[in-house]
Amino acid sequence: RDEFLKPDLNVKSVSDIDFEKLLKIGKRVFLFDFDNTIGVWKSQVIPENILNIFEYLKSNGAQVFIITNGKRRDMHSKTDVRIIWRSLKPLTFKVKKNIGNHLEDKSKVVVIGDQIFTDILFGKLLKAYTIKVEPIDTSKEFISTKFLRMIEKVFNLK
Repeated sequence: RDEFLKPDLNVKSVSDIDFEKLLKIGKRVFLFDFDNTIGVWKSQVIPENILNIFEYLKSNGAQVFIITNGKRRDMHSKTDVRIIWRSLKPLTFKVKKNIGNHLEDKSKVVVIGDQIFTDILFGKLLKAYTIKVEPIDTSKEFISTKFLRMIEKVFNLK
């Protein structure tokens, strides 16, 4: 098994992450995947508990971004969190082009997502701390996502 693809932390959901601890150890830039990490696939709503987490992080001096491979959609949730649509994860160049100045101190960056071959690999390529969450709902996903999840199981990547 390739340790490079192994997340630094596995949790059930974003709500199970100890953000206070991450802030205490100096984490200051949080990159969240959207689909199946903070909201259901193709959702236009950021759940209230996630908005509360974003506010908590920002009120403690952290930067918060949503980095998604999904295409732009009209968001019904009111948030000032910057969203990078069609981010091309696991490639890093589009995200670096958009928010590269926030990624310079790699020890401060956390990537949170539900997929090994996009989110976690993206985080590893950024040399960030990576947190894998269980997907919220896998019943409605692209066939390519279903295929990658199957590969994750074959290689026992969690």
